[in-house]
Amino acid sequence: MLEFYNWIYAFRLKTLPLSLSGIILSSFIDFSEKGIFNVHIFIWSSLNSIFLQILSNIANDYGDGIKGTDNIYRIGPKRTIQSCMISKKKIRIALIIFSVLSFISNIILLFDYFKNKNYYIIIVILICILSAIKYTIGYNPYGYKGLGDLSVLIFFGLISLEGNYYLYNNHLNIKLLLLCFSLGFLTVSVLNINNIRDLDNDKKNQKYTIPVRIGLKKSKIYHILLMIVPFILSIIFVIITYKSIYQYIFIILILPTIIHLNKIYKIYNHKYFNNELKTAVYINILYALLMGIGFILKK
Repeated sequence: MLEFYNWIYAFRLKTLPLSLSGIILSSFIDFSEKGIFNVHIFIWSSLNSIFLQILSNIANDYGDGIKGTDNIYRIGPKRTIQSCMISKKKIRIALIIFSVLSFISNIILLFDYFKNKNYYIIIVILICILSAIKYTIGYNPYGYKGLGDLSVLIFFGLISLEGNYYLYNNHLNIKLLLLCFSLGFLTVSVLNINNIRDLDNDKKNQKYTIPVRIGLKKSKIYHILLMIVPFILSIIFVIITYKSIYQYIFIILILPTIIHLNKIYKIYNHKYFNNELKTAVYINILYALLMGIGFILKK
C-alpha cells in the first residue's frame, strides 16, 4: 500500500489538469461549431495527455534525481529517487510503460486518420514522447538550458489546442493561434513560478532555467507578462470573431489574476511561491473552461 502512494506521489497528480486545458477548450470549440460532442476523441486525447504528463513528471523526477539536482536546497516536492521512495530501476520501467501507453493511446486515437494516410502524425507522437523524456534526462537535457518555457508553449499551447482541433476537424484554424499562445503563456507561467521557487537550488546545480538566467526581479516581470498577454490576445481574438457579449466571460479572471500578480511581486521567501503555484494552475483551468463556455453561449 505504501508503494502505491509513493507512485501516486511520483505522478504529481496536481499537475494533470494542465495537460487537459487545451483538450477541454478545443472540445468546447468543436461542440459550438457542430452541436455534437465527439466522446471518442475527447476520451483518447485526454488519456494520451495524462499519460504524457505523468511520463514527463517521472522523467523529471528521474533526471534530476540521478543528477543530484535536488539533494539539499530544493523547496518544492521531494524527489522519489532521492528520498528512496522508489528505486531507479522501477522508475526506468515506469518510463517505458508510460511511453508505450502514450503511443498506443495515440494509435487508437488516430486510427481513422491512418486510413487517410496522414502518417506524419506519428512523428508528432514520437516527438511528444521524446520531449517529455529529454526535459531532464540524458547528457544534454533541454530543461537545463532554459528551453523548458518554449517546450511548454509549444506542447501545452500550440499542439494541445490546435492539434486537438485538427483531430476534430481534419484541418487547422489559424484564428485559434491567438488562443493557443494565450493558453500556452498561462501554462508557462506555472512553470515559471516553479522555477522561481527553485531558483537558488537550480543555480547551485547549473540548471539554467529562465529565472536562473535573468534573476528574481526580472523573473517576476516576466511572470506578469506571461499572465497579462493572454488576456490581451484573447480580447483581440474575441474582437475578430465577435458574435456575442458572452465571449468576454473570461474577463472575470482578470481580478484574481491581478491579486495573484500582486502577491508574486511581494514574495521574496521562495517557499511562499508554492501557494501561488496552485493559483496559477486554477487560473489556467478556469481560463480554458470560461473561454470554452463563451464559445457555447455565443450561438
